[in-house]
Amino acid sequence: MDFASYYLELFEMLNQACQKIASGHYDQKDSERLFELAKRQRYPSLLADLAESFGMMMVKLEAREFSLQQTVDKLEQAKAELEHLLKCDRETPGT
Repeated sequence: MDFASYYLELFEMLNQACQKIASGHYDQKDSERLFELAKRQRYPSLLADLAESFGMMMVKLEAREFSLQQTVDKLEQAKAELEHLLKCDRETPGT
C-alpha cells in the first residue's frame, strides 16, 4: 500500500466513525476506533489531532445528554409527586 492510499484509508476510517457519531447511531466499537486513531505515536499527527478533537466532542456530548436525562428524570419525578399531592388534596373531605 502506498503512502496516499494509507492516508486515504485512515481518513475514511475517521470519516465513517464521525458520521456514525454525528447521526447518533454509534457503539462502543466506533468510539474505540476513534480513540485508537487519536494515538499520535501510531498515526499521522493531523489525523490523530482530528480524531482526538472528535473524541472529545463525543465525550462532551455524552456528558451533556446524561445531564439532560437526569434533569428530565428529576422533573418527571417532581411532576408525579405533585400529581399525587393534587389527587390526595382533591380526595380529602372539606377541601
